[in-house]
Formats: sequence, C-alpha cells, structure tokens
Amino acid sequence: MTKITSQTRYNSKKNKTGHREYFIVPTKKQEELLKKTVELAMKFYDGSLRDNKFLIYKPPKFFFKKLNRTIPENPIDVEKSLELLEEIGKYSISQFDKTYLSFPDSGNSLPGMMGSIFAKFINQNLSAFDRSAPIATVIEIQLIEWLRELIGYKSKELRDIETLSEVGGMCVTGGHMANHIGVMAALNNKFPEIGEKGLSNLNFSPVILLSKKISHYSFYEAAHHLGIGKENVIDIPTTPHFTTDYVELKKILDSLPKNKVPFMIVGVAGNTKTGSLDDLNKLADLCKKYNLWFHVDACHGGSLLFSEKMKGKLLKGIENADSVSIDPHKGLFLPYPSSYILFKKRDTLTIFSKHPEETRDKNIWELCLITPFYGSRGFESLSLWMLISVMGIRGIGEAVEYRSRIARYAESLIENSGLFVKLNDMDFYRMAFVFCPKKFHNYLIKYGNKLDRKQKEAIVDLINRYGCGVNQKLYMSGEVCLDKYSLHDVGNKLNLNIEEKFLVMAITVGNPLYTRASVKTSLNKLFKEAEKIIPKFEKEFVSIIKEKHSITEKLCDIGGPAGW
Repeated sequence: MTKITSQTRYNSKKNKTGHREYFIVPTKKQEELLKKTVELAMKFYDGSLRDNKFLIYKPPKFFFKKLNRTIPENPIDVEKSLELLEEIGKYSISQFDKTYLSFPDSGNSLPGMMGSIFAKFINQNLSAFDRSAPIATVIEIQLIEWLRELIGYKSKELRDIETLSEVGGMCVTGGHMANHIGVMAALNNKFPEIGEKGLSNLNFSPVILLSKKISHYSFYEAAHHLGIGKENVIDIPTTPHFTTDYVELKKILDSLPKNKVPFMIVGVAGNTKTGSLDDLNKLADLCKKYNLWFHVDACHGGSLLFSEKMKGKLLKGIENADSVSIDPHKGLFLPYPSSYILFKKRDTLTIFSKHPEETRDKNIWELCLITPFYGSRGFESLSLWMLISVMGIRGIGEAVEYRSRIARYAESLIENSGLFVKLNDMDFYRMAFVFCPKKFHNYLIKYGNKLDRKQKEAIVDLINRYGCGVNQKLYMSGEVCLDKYSLHDVGNKLNLNIEEKFLVMAITVGNPLYTRASVKTSLNKLFKEAEKIIPKFEKEFVSIIKEKHSITEKLCDIGGPAGW
C-alpha cells in the first residue's frame, strides 16, 4: 500500500483546528473531498482504477506483506485518505464488470447505490423509532409489506398496520442469517415450550428435512448453532434436475423413527449451485398433510417475484410458504447487505420478543423488539426501498427478464462450442458445466458405465484438473471470471454413475448491463483457452482408457461456497 506515514510527532500548534478536520463539518473543502471520493469510486466503475480488468490478481501473501505495518500513531492529512482508498480500489474485485460471470451480485443499481450511500450519511439506528430512526422505521415496515405482497401473502396498506406485531418480516445481513431465523421460527412454532425450558426438555430429536445436494450450507450451520444437531438434518434424495425428490421425501416422512420428530421442510427456489427451482406446490401439499413448517429459500429466485411472467412460471406456490428468505443483493443488483426473511403469519417474530405485550401497543414501534440476533443496525433497507420506488415493479421486472434472455444465449454458446458438458439447464441465470470436449463425451456416453471404478475416478480427476486449470488461468489474468465449486452429476450427464464430485465451472448472468456481444467476447476467451488443452487432455484420457491408469495425485480443491 502507498506509504503514508509520519515519523514526526503530530504538531497540534501547526494544525490549529486540532481533531476537528477529521469530522464532518459542512464546508466547501470537505464537500470537495467527498466529491473526489465519489470520483474515485466512479474510476473503479469505469475500470481505469483497476487496469480495465475485473481484478488485478495477487495471491494472499502479497496483501499480508503489503499491509504489514504497525498501528498508525500520528495523524496524516485527511486528503491523503484518497491515496489509501485508491490502493484498495486498485486490488478490489469488480462484480459488475462485464467479464465477471461468477456470482449475480452486481450491486450496480443507481437508485440502490444512492440509497446505500445516503443511508450511511444519515446514520439511522433501526433498533428503535424514538430517538433513533423515526421515518426509517416506517420505511422499513413499508418495504416489508411490499415484499409480502409480491410473495402473495395477505398485505395491508401502511396506514392500516396498527402495531409492531403486524410486521411480518425483517431485514437481515444475508441469506445465511435469513435461513437461520427461518429455522428458529419453525422450531419455536412447533415446540413453543423450548423458549423457556430449552431443547433438552424434549424427549425426542426435532429434525429438518431438505435435499443436501441442492440446499444451502446455512441450514446445517443453523442446526449446529441452534443446538438441533447436524445429524438431525435429514437428507432427501435429489432428482436428475437438481430438485427435491418428492416421492422419496414422502417415503422418509412415513418411515421416520419415533424419536425423530420433523418440524420443517426446506424448499429451494433457485438453488445456489444450479439455480434450479423446486415444485413449491408439491412441497406445500406435503407440509400441509404432515403439519410441518414450509420454508422457501428464495435467496436466488426472489428476484423473479418482480416479473409476473417468470413468477407465474417458476415460483408457483411460494405464497403457501410459512417463511421465505430473499437476497436482493444477489439477484436485484443492490450493494451489500440487503436480505430479508418474510413470514406468512404476521406475528411470528413476537415469540422472540422479551416484551411481547409491547409489540401489541399502538404507541411502541421499536423494531428491536422483534428482530432476533439484532440490536443496533443501520438503515440497509433504504437501498431496496429506493430501487422499488424509482424503477417500480415493471422496470425491475423488465431488467430481470432481459437478464434471463442473455443467460439463455450464454447457455447456447457454451452448449454449441462442443467443449463442455452442462450439468443443468439454465432456468433463469445460473448454469454449471465441465470441460469434456464432444468426442470424449460421446465415448463416455457409449462406454462410461463399463469402466471400472479406478478409471471413473481418474476421469473425474482429469476433467477437474483441466477445467479448473483453464478457469483459474482466466481468473488470475483478470480477463474472465467464472465460478468454481464442487457438484455431483446427479443427472449422470457424463454416464459415469459415480458419487465423486466434479469441480465445475459455472456461469451466472446477474448484471442487467450484460449484452450478447459482451457475453460472447468473454466466452470466446474461455473457448480459445479450452481448445489449447485438448491434445494433452486426449493423451491422458486415452491412457486412462487403454492402460487402466489410476490417479497418482488427486486434485485438492474444495471450490467456492456454492459447493459447501
């Protein structure tokens, strides 16, 4: 980092303002400094700050060495703050760059960014209405009501909400926390006595049912953190389409031992691995039949709520969920953090309140009474409120639909390249694939199931090594960013019938500023690099097939969070 040090003692006599210059006082000088900060941020957006790459790649040790210094002792000129920020921006990753195709988190909505910046300036504390966040409290309540309406829950006009107990949702820091609170709400709804007596008072184990291969790891973490226990998360088989197997789910429900009592089923509306969506109506029917809480993880699919066309096609039945988690900072182009948990039953959150009677008092609007895990928190909800207020449902919906069309175009390019095998169809913006050129894939389709286990494992490792190599080369060059994570080939697209995970590449079309041209340019770079490695890949492939070659040194890479 640029050296900004002062070895001499701070001269308070020379600086007559003392510490005052380090605090915001509306002056022309400070206004100019803040303008320069925005100008610097715009240089990050236009690419000039980062050499027009999505990332200037450096390994972890580079940053540990670069930032290695003792705690600063003496003040520096506040204007030199820009030098610090410039260095940070130089090495930061741009998730809105047109060559960034890894996550959907573009964060480049102008109204959303304006709301996010302004929220930091006014610094409201959403823990309370009185003396902390008067108008901000009501804006967040209004936003929660808008989201409930989009899901299909019974909604009210803002003026008709009379008490805090009617606020059927909350703003959280991420989908991880939203799912935690969803599990906690389901658990306490089924077993309300644990609020006073704890889980140890139950003479059985409460269990969650979900499909492990497509569900987010936050549910296992919630089981751990909330004392349910990871072994009480029952894994439901996954269909070849990366959705929950409803037939197997019913069989498991009918065969659970008496000491295992289910309390919730998790449905996925856009899983983090492939974007595939469960049939929510089928899951809702099972939950109703067995009297179970139905939670829908729509952290990825939540953006589809803004398109009537896509909502009607892909999110049928979401209104039957008892709780829904959504992540606008994923699919709705908002800066971090922007996540929500919504409840069908309005007063669900009051069970966690230390003073439940006050949540029904018409004169008390302190949100911290109904926000478990949170006390003081910022006005993060302003970014989504601004996005909806400025773009409207129709404007957002058009952006979501356009993005989906670009995603399907990207799918066709990858499929037609003859270089890769896709493991899932592109439902709306995410698709996983592996490097396996057509002639090798054709061979596996014909003979893959006849290979012995060692050969199959060797081929999986071969595919992983070469695919990961191309992916990582493009990433480190700063030219193209695709996601990387481990994934089961549940559809048996490679005809190996093996439980080994593939280290896949994945494309996610999250940015509504992508164009067919920009996507084609990025993918052509991938295709060019992939074509270079075919001869070496073929040599190893033939060796495995003819000489029954086995793995000598297996690739060790856990990939990204999507595969955890």
